[in-house]
Amino acid sequence: MDPDYEFDLEAEPRTLDISDTERIERFREAGYGGSVADALYNVGLRRTVFDQDFFGINRGQTLVGRALPVKLHTYPKTEAVEAFLEEQWESEHDGVHPQKRMMRRVEADPDGSVLCFDTGGDMQPAHFGEMSCTLAKAHGARGMLCAGNVRDTRYIQELEDFPVYTQGTTPNWHGGWEIIEVAQPIHMPGHLSHYVTVRPGDWIFGDLDGVQLIPREVVDEVLLRVEDIYEEETEERRKIEAGMPIDEVYEEYGVL
Repeated sequence: MDPDYEFDLEAEPRTLDISDTERIERFREAGYGGSVADALYNVGLRRTVFDQDFFGINRGQTLVGRALPVKLHTYPKTEAVEAFLEEQWESEHDGVHPQKRMMRRVEADPDGSVLCFDTGGDMQPAHFGEMSCTLAKAHGARGMLCAGNVRDTRYIQELEDFPVYTQGTTPNWHGGWEIIEVAQPIHMPGHLSHYVTVRPGDWIFGDLDGVQLIPREVVDEVLLRVEDIYEEETEERRKIEAGMPIDEVYEEYGVL
C-alpha cells in the first residue's frame, strides 16, 4: 500500500456486500466534497485531494466511480515516429490500437469505472472527446478525470450520467501522445501534495468542491461514515432552521 494511504483505524475497515453501481448511487445520495473529506480525515488520510485546477464540464454533476488509471506519453509527431508506433502495435499487441485496448478493459470490467488520464503535464492537445466518452459510457464507464484537455464540450455537456472533470479544454487534438499503460498506478496533480497516486480500484469522488481519491481499502468505511454525516447534518440543519438558540448550537455541535 502507498504510504500516503496508510489509514488509522482501531479495527479493520468495514466492507459492504454491494455492487459498485450501488456504491455510486449511495455516494451520490449522501455524499458531497466536505463530508467525503471529513470521512477521509477521520480515518487518518490527508493527501487525497486533487489539484484545484480540475473542473467539471457540467458543474452540477457528481463524479463517482472506480478508478481505471491510464498513462499517456508525449512524443514528436512525425511520420517516422508514427511508423515506429504502428510497428510496435503490430509486434506487441497484434495490431490493436492502444485506445482500443483501453476500451476493451472498460468493457471487461464491472460497470462503474472512471477513466483517469495522466498526461505527464502535456497541455497542448485535447486527449479525449465526446465520441470517446460516448463509447466508454456505452460499455459501463461512469465518467472521466483528465489531467490534460478534452474537447467537444458542447456535446459532453449533453451526456447524462457521464461527468467529465478536466484541467482544460481545447479544440485541437493534433499532437504527439500515446496511451502506454492501462490499469497501472499513475500520478495525477495534487492539492495538498505534489501528486496523488491513483491505483486500479481506488475510488474517485468529485463535485463542486473539487475532486478527491478514496483508497480502495477504505471505500466502504468512508461511504458508511459519509452516510452517518448525512444523517447527523440533516438533523442538525433541521434544528438550526427551526431557530435553535446559538448557545445551544455551539454546546451541542461545537464550532460549525
